[in-house]
Amino acid sequence: MLALPALLLASTLVSASPVQQKRTAAVIPLPARAVHHRNKVFNPHAAKRERARVYAKYGGKSFSQAFNSTVVRPIEKRSEYHSAPFDIQRRATSGHDPLVDVFDTIDEYYYGPLSIGTPAQSTTVDFDTGSSDLWLPLSTCSGCPGPLFKTSSSSTYKISSTPFTIQYADGSSATGKVATDKVTVAGLSVTKQGFGAVTKETGNFLNSSSAGLMGLGFTANAESGATPFFINLVNQGSLASNVFSFYMSRGGSSGSELCFGCTNSAKYTGSITYYSLDSSATSGTQYYWNIKSGGFSYNGGSSSGSFSAVIDSGTTLIYIPTAAAKKFYASIPGTKDASSTVGDGFYTYPCSTNLGSIAISFGSTKYAINPADFNLGAVSEGSSSCVGGIVGDDVGGSLAIIGDEFMKNWYSVFNYSTKSVGFAKAI
Repeated sequence: MLALPALLLASTLVSASPVQQKRTAAVIPLPARAVHHRNKVFNPHAAKRERARVYAKYGGKSFSQAFNSTVVRPIEKRSEYHSAPFDIQRRATSGHDPLVDVFDTIDEYYYGPLSIGTPAQSTTVDFDTGSSDLWLPLSTCSGCPGPLFKTSSSSTYKISSTPFTIQYADGSSATGKVATDKVTVAGLSVTKQGFGAVTKETGNFLNSSSAGLMGLGFTANAESGATPFFINLVNQGSLASNVFSFYMSRGGSSGSELCFGCTNSAKYTGSITYYSLDSSATSGTQYYWNIKSGGFSYNGGSSSGSFSAVIDSGTTLIYIPTAAAKKFYASIPGTKDASSTVGDGFYTYPCSTNLGSIAISFGSTKYAINPADFNLGAVSEGSSSCVGGIVGDDVGGSLAIIGDEFMKNWYSVFNYSTKSVGFAKAI
């Protein structure tokens, strides 16, 4: 198993200045990349990059309160709140940008546009609910993927002496200093947003389709000390509703979006059911958008065992405790532990298998995953064994990391006011 990485950022408190603007909402288009090839053959290189990202986000945390993964715990289910989040489809808003889809391949991660500086310069970021820091490469970052930020052209850029470093398990890194500047996403602005101003990248950071990353997690998980962009929008009263929501398309189709301050009923069917966040899994402090889960099941069979599930837009696959993964795969005929051939925690199953229902439970409801999303492809060209998209890994301790493989199936709403995550069936 890969060694646990350090996510090393010297802590400093960076304040953000409020921007006087009306309460509104905005839609951001999200292109994506793939963890499997177009011909549905497993891509081990993408899987390795993915694992390194997961270890960087979760591997360095240690929570004193253990969460027993073998006991199904009661889960608070909320189907309605006093006021429903702003629905951008039903009520017009000046923040509704036209959608653009510029997919490269599909589904490794989803990213979209951001502007920074005065005057504004455009770039792109991966929107990641599993982390809390914003970082962007500068024009002095040699070989870094762009668009790059030219700080000398911004009259509002302020650099500090505080170092900023991200280190992934595969040795990839991004380094620079903590800085502040005006940041805008789809017309929503924070004047002095703290971020990592990156001047050097190594390894897989140099191969990214997006320039940087915007963390959408909680302030306690912001290693830079800067309040995350979304929470700054909440604090300054910029949003029609204190929520953001994701719709993720698949297979290169258009329409993926992140809705800041809103939901979009054109992207889901039925109603949204909410589940309270679970800080008990992280020693009482809310780091992630994690909720209690009864675990995975196959064809309505027994549960894999419960865990606290982080709903993570910045992770492609699904990672659950190793004991839970072993129990889950035991329910699928012909599965084999492929740790020695494919990678730690991976399992294979016969490609000829007509997969049954694969579902994760929240409260009393089972949320199914499309078998096509679970299937990462044949081990190699012509192989009769396929790789499953649920990976056994104790990187998060008692946490499970539920990534885009799940979110493509379920429209996901992150409600800051009620500290909850909600799901409705994606179109």
